[in-house]
Amino acid sequence: MVQNPQTLIDEFVQAAGQAGVNARRGTVTHEVQHAPHSPHGLPAGKCAVYVFSLSESYGARCPAGPNRVLKVGKARPKSDARFRSQHYNPHSAGSTLAGSLVDTRILWAYLAVSNMNDANVKLWITSSTDRDNFYLAAAEAFLLNELERYIKGRLGPVFEGG
Repeated sequence: MVQNPQTLIDEFVQAAGQAGVNARRGTVTHEVQHAPHSPHGLPAGKCAVYVFSLSESYGARCPAGPNRVLKVGKARPKSDARFRSQHYNPHSAGSTLAGSLVDTRILWAYLAVSNMNDANVKLWITSSTDRDNFYLAAAEAFLLNELERYIKGRLGPVFEGG
């Protein structure tokens, strides 16, 4: 999971203000889903930046280590499929965590993966990763790209992309 999520949010609000972007304290809220997690829908009236990271228990058994961020992405207010399911299926959309895991064999040893395929990738993601969701109200969607950019920059995900 993301370490110190409230500090990350507070620092985003401060950086946004310094960049001339209006983000108030309390604009961003946080939810953590510990492994094993179950995907759920995007709450009504929200958009989100989500973070997949290795769980404490799984990360302790691999070179990447606990809490290593794998993927950061965003879901706009009407992007429930992106938020709920696309990252768990390698062929559902471009630039998904599942697709990156299946296709990037060079990183399997780093992640302690011996076999990753279409049939087992969803189970691996739900059982081996924590998911942090950073929510904005739909009315604050103008901040979504900046929040995603800030979190990517701060957390340095293994798999880059949308």
